[in-house]
Amino acid sequence: MYKIMRLCLWAGMEINMSVKINSYKGRSIRQVYKERIKKDEYSNAIDRICNRYKLGHIKQNESGREYKNRMNKLFSDDVIQSMKKYSHHGRTSLFGHSVHVSYYNYLVCKKLHLDEKAGAKAGLLHDLFLYDWHKYSPGKGERLHGFEHPTKALKNAGKYFDITEKEGDMIAKHMFPLTVTPPKYKETFVIVLVDKFCSFNEVLDDFIHRKFCGAKDTRIKWFGAGKGEKR
Repeated sequence: MYKIMRLCLWAGMEINMSVKINSYKGRSIRQVYKERIKKDEYSNAIDRICNRYKLGHIKQNESGREYKNRMNKLFSDDVIQSMKKYSHHGRTSLFGHSVHVSYYNYLVCKKLHLDEKAGAKAGLLHDLFLYDWHKYSPGKGERLHGFEHPTKALKNAGKYFDITEKEGDMIAKHMFPLTVTPPKYKETFVIVLVDKFCSFNEVLDDFIHRKFCGAKDTRIKWFGAGKGEKR
């Protein structure tokens, strides 16, 4: 009885295999694969990818408009506008660098559900030292610019604007670990990383511009000085 059952099972498998082989005969594996995928599911997958990119651009535009509307009052301030006079990282002015840090601070803080308002404001004020650091020479008892400028920026920010304790912490410690004292708030850790990210990209942009574009005299073009003003 057991042998008969095994024989029947074997015969059934042979029949199934012969049917499958005959059904695929003369057709490529690609054709068979396409038949197994439903057309509507395939098109929906592509649509999902395209929609994801579109939504990403829409969100970016919305975030840009929100940021601009939130910061318009600060942008028009004479003290903030005066930062356009100072070169910072190559072709990028002090104002341009501050806007870069402010905007990316805003995006990151918003993504992490942190205080994006403080991130945007502190980012704009974090380098409010108001001089060209390339020509700066430390006074008696002063350290190098990298160590001193967070304190000077904090003093100027408190002098010209109303800032919170959190915003002050972000301005004073954005150069950590040079400032030694560790950040107190999560937003301060964000500005520490964002500032270094923006600085690296601005310096790299200036290097590429001079190295491969043959520019001997770099000009401040982004958020910078007027059309005819050189560094």
